[in-house]
Amino acid sequence: MSFGFADPWHAFLPREGGHVVGFMGSGGKTSLQRAVAEVYVAEGVPTLLTNTTRCEVLPEVVSLELSALVEADPDNLPASFYVHNGEVEPGKWAGLSPQQVDDLGARFADRVLLVEVDGAAKFPLKLHRPGEPVWPARTSLALMVMGVAAVGGQAGKRVHRWGQIPFPSWDGLPDHTVLEWSHLVKLLLDDGGYLAQVPAGVPAVLALTGLEEQDDSIGLFEFVGKAMDNSALPLAMFCTQGPEGLSLRTAFAERAEDTS
Repeated sequence: MSFGFADPWHAFLPREGGHVVGFMGSGGKTSLQRAVAEVYVAEGVPTLLTNTTRCEVLPEVVSLELSALVEADPDNLPASFYVHNGEVEPGKWAGLSPQQVDDLGARFADRVLLVEVDGAAKFPLKLHRPGEPVWPARTSLALMVMGVAAVGGQAGKRVHRWGQIPFPSWDGLPDHTVLEWSHLVKLLLDDGGYLAQVPAGVPAVLALTGLEEQDDSIGLFEFVGKAMDNSALPLAMFCTQGPEGLSLRTAFAERAEDTS
């Protein structure tokens, strides 16, 4: 399968207020969320960032507790800011409930909401437990984040909740299993995997992070081809962290009908 690249990379993002973009998975959701917010700020699209679980305190971003936001004048708010439910423990912000996010989406109908919907404890891959991701009902786009730096490492050290959450496609694998691209294909596409966590009817985009730590470009593109063979995954983002921040590209499959 051959690929083309969108120009700009963010052409697929919704610009209309009222959309809720959910960031799920592992390996760099917060960095990607902020990169998307920067695009919106540059284009003059007002945004609101939050999460539905909890996240690390981000001292460098403009933030408000939800209780304070209730009293705030919408006309005097920043173009982009983060909303949380206070510091639940040292260094951690409590997230909003899905209903609270939906309520904010209705109140700030001119803004695009960017919402982290699960956590991965800084692991590049994860297994989802029942009840997560925690999706707002208003979610209109899902960005599924996977850390490809996990390939070549031991499963017990690269997968959050390894050995704690059942995943039939990996049953019987020992902790020292060296992860291959075939393992990521199963984690992405099989029952109980990432794609299965996206609400029905919500379009999904695969976002691959940690490329700066992954030298196997042939394996990477073979993996992307297998992922995009699934009609539910028309796009794949390539996210590379460098000295100047996150570099992003978005690929689409060039199928026979696209070039005829």
